[in-house]
Amino acid sequence: MKKVLSLVLALALVLGVMSFACAETEKLHLVFYSFTNEIQGILEKYYLPDHPELEIEFPIIPTDGDQYLTKVDTLLGSDSGSDEAPDLFALESGFVRHYVENDAFTADLAEIGFTDADYANSLAVMIDIGKDVDGQQKGLAWQSTPGALFYRASLAEKYLGVTSPEEFQELVKDWDSFVDTAKKVKEASNGACKMVTGSGDIWNAYQYQRSAAWVVDGKLVIDDELLDFEELCKEMYQDDLTQKGSAWSEIWFAGMQGANETLCYFLPTWGLHYTIKPNCVAGGGDAADDAALAALSEEKGGTYGDWRIVEGPVAYSWGGTWVGINPGKLAKADDAKKQAMHDIIAFMTLNEDFLYQYAVDSGDFVGNANVVNKYLADGERPNAFLGGQDHYAIFAKGAALANGALLCQYDAKINDAWSKFVTTPYETAENDDLDALIENFKKEVAAAVTTITVE
Repeated sequence: MKKVLSLVLALALVLGVMSFACAETEKLHLVFYSFTNEIQGILEKYYLPDHPELEIEFPIIPTDGDQYLTKVDTLLGSDSGSDEAPDLFALESGFVRHYVENDAFTADLAEIGFTDADYANSLAVMIDIGKDVDGQQKGLAWQSTPGALFYRASLAEKYLGVTSPEEFQELVKDWDSFVDTAKKVKEASNGACKMVTGSGDIWNAYQYQRSAAWVVDGKLVIDDELLDFEELCKEMYQDDLTQKGSAWSEIWFAGMQGANETLCYFLPTWGLHYTIKPNCVAGGGDAADDAALAALSEEKGGTYGDWRIVEGPVAYSWGGTWVGINPGKLAKADDAKKQAMHDIIAFMTLNEDFLYQYAVDSGDFVGNANVVNKYLADGERPNAFLGGQDHYAIFAKGAALANGALLCQYDAKINDAWSKFVTTPYETAENDDLDALIENFKKEVAAAVTTITVE
């Protein structure tokens, strides 16, 4: 009898262990592709602790050399339902339209229960960028990336005699004023101080003045604003009002550190936290916190605290990250998995409690008007890097005005072609025949983007 009882108890113990093991491993598994660890950090800090039933894999593939696009395109195009393929994936502004406009790459979020009413409080620019031409919402963003104009307060006072952001904004309120101010700076500094690094800086803001995207109804469109842009760039280059350099180059960062006198930078929200601030002094990116960065800047003669921010000549947006769904994995998903996809995206992009806390914790500019207004209503949050200004208030103005409908899926290729075949030769006076340069540009676009009409 004892042997039988022992066997029964042993069997019960084994079955119990097996049941416990199964319970431990039977989690809902999702694959979430991205190009940074930002999404992983958000979900692991704010969401997953309350959702032990989920197990999320976070493959991170850098965007350098099109690695991310190559990997994701391959999985979505030929093996979209495989275990390796993403359930959810991040879409960066440079290629978001590439995915949004392809039904084989992204699913309509309505398929997992989202409605237009859900986006009522989301900032229009980010919603528009996440829609395809048929109005399907293919991607949602938790952040917004309005742009502004950063400037060195000491240089503005030294060469222009202005001591407040309000005074400086008046000097850059439109492009004519911007160029006039650049000329005054050149004269007052005997050519030592330049308004910007180069035409690439200006482009990021100026392109938002267009009335039409590069491609409309399948045809290439060259907006008249682009012709004005070329004249502006040529004047500034020929009159020696720029450093004649490019973004992300050594000379671009040198101006942030004070190694050369560059007065202005057009940068969006992320440009403050991840570009200009950590590069205000050599080695600043290694500083542990603001206090350490400020001390390092003072020690090495950096520019911490010498920056101010204004709206500049035009409202614009630059960057952002959206979340999309792989239609191949969605087709195989059961109701529980579909609900999990919905809930994750809804939490990250629409949950106002989370977005508010994230804004407070990170200083990142979120993509929800209610949250932005609540954040601003709490009172100013002085930013020591900006001499006590509240950057959120400035960015909020641009966020409400930027037009996301100007982006299209071919922007990367067409922008590169315009810069190479039009802007560079025209501003340097290598070729003064703008019509001929535009014809060269059209030929390049026709060869690079065979799915549109180029006339």
